[in-house]
Amino acid sequence: MDILRATGLVTGGVLDAVATAQLLEWDGVERWGPHVLVAKASSGKRGWTRRVTELPGETVEVGQVQCLPAPETLRQLASVLDDTHWEQALEYCLRKQLVTTSEVGEWHHPVVRRVVKARGGLLVPPTESLLETLAVQLIRQNPSIPAPTRQLTIYDADGNFVARPDLCWPELGLFLELDGQGHKDQPVYDANRQTRLTIVTGWRCGRLTWDEVHDFPEATLRNIARLVTPITVS
Repeated sequence: MDILRATGLVTGGVLDAVATAQLLEWDGVERWGPHVLVAKASSGKRGWTRRVTELPGETVEVGQVQCLPAPETLRQLASVLDDTHWEQALEYCLRKQLVTTSEVGEWHHPVVRRVVKARGGLLVPPTESLLETLAVQLIRQNPSIPAPTRQLTIYDADGNFVARPDLCWPELGLFLELDGQGHKDQPVYDANRQTRLTIVTGWRCGRLTWDEVHDFPEATLRNIARLVTPITVS
């Protein structure tokens, strides 16, 4: 990204959608194909540039470099990313409040329509991490597994906040905790939260790590199905 920053500064150009997303470290955008948009009259020999007839009229400055606004970046990414990766970028933007659901609802690109339908509409809360997004996408690959509820807030009988499981199936009495690569005290915090939640709800808990979801998706999906199936069988 240093080359792109330098190119943007020297040319006075604007980072395109891919470069903007990469610079801001959005989920779902691999390091490929970024360009700095430059005026058509500029030299076309400079690397990492793409000449355009007209530069974007609305930009934002990030570290002295001109970038596309977040909504426009996400909209344009629908034309270069597949459904899986665009959904990851969408969840990131909704989580960080970089775009609104009303903005996304106005876009009619096929990728946007498919992703919105797959996630159950725009009223579904965003995931709270890339790991959670990957888990949701993984679960969706098995149609026999119901879509999990995201970020359900659990209170005890006295109305006190207990926990908010990552993913859960209230109708099945099951919740899923995702162990990311957090700080050193995270496992203790997660274990305490799981204990409180189990005591209050009586639900069973399943735990998944980043490696299980990211590196061993097929085996992990089978394990999730086993976790769900015994509960659904009468």
